[in-house]
Amino acid sequence: MRILLIGFGNVGRAFLQLLEEERRRFRRLSVEPRVVGIVDRGGAAILQEGVKASRMLATKAEKGSVACSEEGGFPGMSAVEAMSIVQPDVTVEATPTARGGSGPALKHILKALEHGSHVVSANKAPFAYDYDSLMRAASSRGRIVKYSATVGGGLPVLKTLRTLTIGDVVESCRGVLNATSNYILTLMEEGRSYAEALRLAQEMGIAEADPTMDVSGMDTAYKITIIANTIEGGHTVDEVELKGIENITPKELAEAASRGQSIKLVGEFTEEGKLRVGPSKLKRGDVLDVYGTLNAVEFRMRRAGSVCLTGKGAGPFETAAAIIRDIFEIAEESMR
Repeated sequence: MRILLIGFGNVGRAFLQLLEEERRRFRRLSVEPRVVGIVDRGGAAILQEGVKASRMLATKAEKGSVACSEEGGFPGMSAVEAMSIVQPDVTVEATPTARGGSGPALKHILKALEHGSHVVSANKAPFAYDYDSLMRAASSRGRIVKYSATVGGGLPVLKTLRTLTIGDVVESCRGVLNATSNYILTLMEEGRSYAEALRLAQEMGIAEADPTMDVSGMDTAYKITIIANTIEGGHTVDEVELKGIENITPKELAEAASRGQSIKLVGEFTEEGKLRVGPSKLKRGDVLDVYGTLNAVEFRMRRAGSVCLTGKGAGPFETAAAIIRDIFEIAEESMR
């Protein structure tokens, strides 16, 4: 199985490391996954026999781009150019999620499908803006597109959702879907100001230098839109009624606590098909009343009732694990 990796940031590097550890799992299917190309902002590295993970990681750390590799380096090469050379069986889209549209990731995915490649994506934007057209493109070419890593990281939210919808119907969904905002609210509930909580989260590496996507609720909006699309399609993130946590105060959190409540940033897909993201007051003991970097999701099913998932929010290795699970499933499905 020939793999092209587009994006070599934290998630891409974690994926390359984790794949080395998971090779034995693929051998049970008589499949040998090989990353034969990596693309980053500086260009590409292509080795038809497969790249050496340790060498690529060292080159990236020391020189800033895999394109600087003495072996197989192609400075300035684009992802689309790399596809033409590599002809991958699976393309992994691991570039950062864009704001305000699908960004280059949509082009990468559509081009990969044109080349006959299956696709695994950790990039949320195409599935929040262009879900229906992507799924049609994949279906028309008989290719598989998987995107489990876009919601929940290592928490199998979308895999669970697909299983639940066999023989049942999702009536609504709500979730605490962003680890950064939940961590900030946890610190604020302890009495810290928003600014202090954000600074501590950044020092811990939990919040980005620019935390806008997280604290504005946009990251949660992407995720709840992707959940809604997985349920029924037809949604875009532009529909989301959106409010972030920037204006929440420690006083509000303390007042809620005195009434036996917490305030969480919650994404909702309602029974009426509406999408909402914003701070919500929850009773203590609610399934979404989680703290620190935990995420929680509740599906309300017509027959099964409430089905809940709780676990650690996405980090690089959790997200990489979801990518590998998707690749493994593609290998399984391709054998049928």
